[in-house]
Amino acid sequence: MNLRRLLRRMFLFLILLAALGATLSCTGQESMEPRAWIDAPPDGVNVPVNEPVTIISHGYARQGVAELLLSVNGDAYRRDVPAESGMFGEVRQEWVPTEDGVYTLQVVTYDSTGAASSPAAITLRVGEVIAEAPTVTEEAAVSIDTPTVTITVTGTAYPTDTPTATPTGTTIATATPTATGTMQPTDTPTATPTATATDMPTLTPIPTTPPDIRLWADAQTVQAGSCTTVRWHASAVSAYWIDGQAGAGDDGSFQTCPCQTETHTLRALPPGGGEVNLSVTILVSGQCGGPPPVPSPYVPADGLTVDCRSEQDLVWVPVSHPVSVSYYVKLERRTASTWTSVRTWGPVGPKQVTANVDCDNTYRWTVQAEDSQGYTSDWAPWSEFTVDVGLY
Repeated sequence: MNLRRLLRRMFLFLILLAALGATLSCTGQESMEPRAWIDAPPDGVNVPVNEPVTIISHGYARQGVAELLLSVNGDAYRRDVPAESGMFGEVRQEWVPTEDGVYTLQVVTYDSTGAASSPAAITLRVGEVIAEAPTVTEEAAVSIDTPTVTITVTGTAYPTDTPTATPTGTTIATATPTATGTMQPTDTPTATPTATATDMPTLTPIPTTPPDIRLWADAQTVQAGSCTTVRWHASAVSAYWIDGQAGAGDDGSFQTCPCQTETHTLRALPPGGGEVNLSVTILVSGQCGGPPPVPSPYVPADGLTVDCRSEQDLVWVPVSHPVSVSYYVKLERRTASTWTSVRTWGPVGPKQVTANVDCDNTYRWTVQAEDSQGYTSDWAPWSEFTVDVGLY
């Protein structure tokens, strides 16, 4: 990064920091929320049609700026991630207007938790500026000299504009004007220019598509172990998540074969702000597959003699079962001809426990499986082992 670019970034950072400080002092709790600014172009400027317009924006978020979303007349246009991560982020986004009109551009900042800022907005006018109709003044009219004429009339003159019935025997004299003076030649009159106002183009508002957010299951009640498909549709939104995982595209689905009742959720962020949360619950009747299989003791194996020690791991082979499984373990010690309980464990998982043992003793142990539906297996056959005599 050269020195000029570094100085420019430091200058922008100081400006943003000063603005943020003013905001923090004025807004209190609201300063915790993400913020957005549009640096360029200025509000209200004219831009040409079919040429790219670069929108330079900044975002702030205490949790870190994740992305900035650009919307045009309420429709999400594009989202971009700042080149450098942190509480402040800058993006440059290009927009190409394809028709004349007045457009509202908004930028919203999202932080790493999905929280959104209030939108920053500017208005741009696309196409040629419509000129005001010129005002016609007296100076704009063509001056026509009017000659002074002296008229001498002989007899009685009647107006000849409207024909009048003439009585019999009466002669109506027609006035013959005679110019006795000299008429000065005049300039040939020309038409007075008339300013014609250009009709203003009719601006057709760009329709804003409302968000369409849905979540459903093909079957909301199933038998344990049977399958159904969860489906969703989320269009005209800034972002959405299914069961906490970010979604992509307007539509999606997945298949689930539950053994117990389960709930799935959809969280979406409309471009205008706010949040929409939907959920669908799949009810399960019955249980999956009955009791789990009997687990098998593995170490120490039946009949094994181990070196003298104070601890011994009891290890078994985990079972395969459609639902989650936990285990119960029993350990007994032989005293004379009888077995005495040393300890029991459970529920534990997934495959071993550690037992305290004494040298020169014989023990036996067994294990049992239990699933989350309450089904239990039989106890495994006893596995007997001896701890060798220690050196004295």
